[in-house]
Amino acid sequence: MADDPARPGQAAGSQRLVRAAVVRAWDQHGDTTLIGRDGNARRFQAESAALLRAVLEALRAPLTRAELAAEIAAQAGGADAGAPLDQLIALLLELGVIGPAAATPAAATAAAPRTPRRAVLGISGAVAAVDAPDLVRALHARGFEVWPVTTPAARQFVGAAALEAITHHRVLSQVSGRERALRVPHVELAEWADVVVVCPATATTLSRIAAGDCSDLVAAIAITARAPVVLVPSMNDAMRSSPAVQRNLAQLAQDGFAIVHPALGVEVAHAPAARRPMLGPAPPARVVAEIAELVCATSARARPLPDGEAEWERLYASTPPEAMSWWNPGLDPDTAAAVTRLVPAPHGVRALDLGTGAGSAAIELARLGFEVVATDVAPSALAAARARARDLPIAWLLDDVLASRLWGEFELVHDRALLHCLPRARWADYAARVARLTRRGGWLLLKGHDAAAAAQLGTQALDRAALGDCFGADFELVEAHPSTLPGRAPPPPAGLLAILRRQ
Repeated sequence: MADDPARPGQAAGSQRLVRAAVVRAWDQHGDTTLIGRDGNARRFQAESAALLRAVLEALRAPLTRAELAAEIAAQAGGADAGAPLDQLIALLLELGVIGPAAATPAAATAAAPRTPRRAVLGISGAVAAVDAPDLVRALHARGFEVWPVTTPAARQFVGAAALEAITHHRVLSQVSGRERALRVPHVELAEWADVVVVCPATATTLSRIAAGDCSDLVAAIAITARAPVVLVPSMNDAMRSSPAVQRNLAQLAQDGFAIVHPALGVEVAHAPAARRPMLGPAPPARVVAEIAELVCATSARARPLPDGEAEWERLYASTPPEAMSWWNPGLDPDTAAAVTRLVPAPHGVRALDLGTGAGSAAIELARLGFEVVATDVAPSALAAARARARDLPIAWLLDDVLASRLWGEFELVHDRALLHCLPRARWADYAARVARLTRRGGWLLLKGHDAAAAAQLGTQALDRAALGDCFGADFELVEAHPSTLPGRAPPPPAGLLAILRRQ
């Protein structure tokens, strides 16, 4: 009897599998992150990342499970990956990253345009530069304002007039600023950008960036930027696989650049009749734009957290909440357990969600039966939250807890990562306002970064001593547990969950 076709999560023994023509993935700091067809990002680390990369490399050609295992074992010196390989195959099938050899990948859905963020598009001298106008349009569709920058070699593949017509920015190519659009373009554009995308990135451009060579404007911007930088290699498969290029790619990923995986395509240097699909070209423009958007929102190299109401509004007006690094569609598990334990009969109990953002916690509290008021300083955040909540009875209010105009008291006050964004000098003001809003005997649930995560991400650390100093006059610190803040950028940063009771 013939084997059944492979279904998601299951690979028949003789069924040949192959990677999708486009895999939305990047390597960074030794890890590999995948975006599945569900739109969620999953990060693989250490041995899991190495196995994933080996599988994707091997499945450029269709292989059965046994053939794949043999090739992986040969690369590992004869060691059989065994159960981890089977688990990885099942997951990749489910995510649409690999599939039966005859399958075609589903098209990605473009996100709706939003208020512009700023992207510098660096274009180097690969033939894929002819697709730069498509990438500009794909970035525009995802809410980016785009400023194009080229290497001199790129001008033979794409004209400045076309790029300037669709970006409304002067195309720059010189480090010196002699083109007069900017005085010091590599510094000014590096500071202007929310993300830098180098696509296509030739072997020469990658070498310059890896070596810290700023003689070329595209490389100089990528090196100078403190915003996240996405590098999209595009070259012949033999060149990409060479030790020198692989060494540069590994160094760049270790340095914190996001390295996008290549797609299957043809090498135009070959005669048309001799062209065959090979691994090496850049992914399609829509995929590069999608990866750039997610890297922009989640990268540790991103700009500091917003300071003030106007900056929070700009962030929520320009970025889908689901793409933010702290995005969680519901209550964190330890927070949900604490809520259930502290308020076992929530129906009709008043709850306040401070800094609600996209409203995930408020929505879950309302589903549990609480009467919920949710506040934020960003109107765009409240609009997104209200749309997600649909008909749930939640009061969405524009309010700043440091100057709150709310009236009344709440049995439960929830704060996920608002306090740790406030300057330590304002914590006493926060505590006084929250005390006024919390019923005597009521509960305050605080979650924020611990010292290690705060030092890395620029927030204010939560610890027992600081909480005691700040809240001791009005609250009793009942519990404080090590925790995490799960989000779109795994692994979740370390944190602290504190439970306080109004005295």
